[in-house]
Amino acid sequence: MLDMISAFNGVELSGDGVTALGKKILSTERDFNKRAGFTNQHDRLPRFFYEEPIAPHNVTFTVKDEDLDRVFDWEKEKVV
Repeated sequence: MLDMISAFNGVELSGDGVTALGKKILSTERDFNKRAGFTNQHDRLPRFFYEEPIAPHNVTFTVKDEDLDRVFDWEKEKVV
C-alpha cells in the first residue's frame, strides 16, 4: 500500500509519513468545517445508532460523547 501511495504522490512515504499525511488531511478538513460553523455536536451519529440494536450481535453504539471529543486530541500536537 505504501508503494502505491508513494507512486501516486510521486514521493517516498514511510508508515509514519502516511500517518502524518492522514493527520494533515483530517486537520485541514476539520479546520474547514470549524470555519463553516460546525461544532463537536455535528460529529455525532443519529440517535438510532444509540437506541436500536444492530444484528447480528444486537448491540448499540456505546461510545460516550466525551470520548468522541477526544478522538482528535492529536491535533494539539504539531502536524507537519
